[in-house]
Amino acid sequence: MKIIEKYKKKDFKGFSWLNFYHLTDSDGYKFEVYITEPDDIVSDLILAFYSLYKPFVKEILISEYRPDGQWGDFCLDTWDIENDQYDYSPENKEEPTASYLAMLKDSEIEPNYSGFCKCLDWDKFLSITLNCVAQHTAPYSMMFYEPNNEFVFYFHHTGSFGVYYKELNNAIKSIIQKARDENFEIKYINDQRVVAFIND
Repeated sequence: MKIIEKYKKKDFKGFSWLNFYHLTDSDGYKFEVYITEPDDIVSDLILAFYSLYKPFVKEILISEYRPDGQWGDFCLDTWDIENDQYDYSPENKEEPTASYLAMLKDSEIEPNYSGFCKCLDWDKFLSITLNCVAQHTAPYSMMFYEPNNEFVFYFHHTGSFGVYYKELNNAIKSIIQKARDENFEIKYINDQRVVAFIND
């Protein structure tokens, strides 16, 4: 059963204002949201995802860390560093990489696919990919794009979200407000309008 599917439209290519080689140099704004005293990183991040991003889930597009990144390379142990060879077979991997590669296979996503995907089952997708991030088999999370409101976010193994956005619109304000309602910490803000909004 498919958990994700390829996004076949060609009308979205990511955000030109993002600098993937050094995100803090992007032509936009950022903040990070931290879960206070997480008990279980994966479960807590999934709950936080639904709390902050539920209104946007139907629009979200997912890519490997960079839009040109290949989905099969999400986990580090697909690469045999000694022989400089790649193995994308789930049968030869330990968890959580095996579950991730099985998800790609079941979803008919080739390891060299470098486009965007839509999620068909958020519970399963987040459980699989966040386990990879939490156990450090994946160095970065996927990138989650919301094209209509022009923001992107990613997960971190510390139990946090990074959010980058072009403009402080109502969608971003709603995310910030929900984070405050959940008593999450909002840190590393580079937009004084957000500081003012939080302190208002």
